[in-house]
Amino acid sequence: MAFSKNGIELAINERESTRLRTFLNLELNNISSRHIAGQELFLYMASYAPAFGMLGTVLGLIVMMNNFSGGGGSVDSSGDVAERFAELLSGMGLALITTFYGVFFANMIFLPVGGKLKRLSENEMMIKSIVVEGIISIHAREHPILIKEKLMTFVPSQFRYNNTD
Repeated sequence: MAFSKNGIELAINERESTRLRTFLNLELNNISSRHIAGQELFLYMASYAPAFGMLGTVLGLIVMMNNFSGGGGSVDSSGDVAERFAELLSGMGLALITTFYGVFFANMIFLPVGGKLKRLSENEMMIKSIVVEGIISIHAREHPILIKEKLMTFVPSQFRYNNTD
């Protein structure tokens, strides 16, 4: 709504249509740049999450190997073997769970949010492009029927209505 208001005010104050179009396109580009920055944040998080999961896997394997290579003596009782095996499995569990969380966050949270932001941005930029064309047409004092026909080209043909008003 503010974009439309600012565009109409600019159209009232600006005499040259080329400068008006330049100003409006500059504002569109700035809006798009802000949208891309938000999208990239989530896409970068999606690319880094599996890497952090793998880092956790390596740390889990290091813990696992440290616990397993404890004492080098002979094994006397089955309790000692069971205890070492339990320590080994706890390190393995840490290794696997960090990989799981890295992949889970990347594919179930960060990528969908980044994709949703991209789609929302594309829709908003399309609407703002229609507004720009409308403002430029109004500024050029085109006939309302011509403006309507020009703006209807943005709408897919199956959604256009044929009114003979």
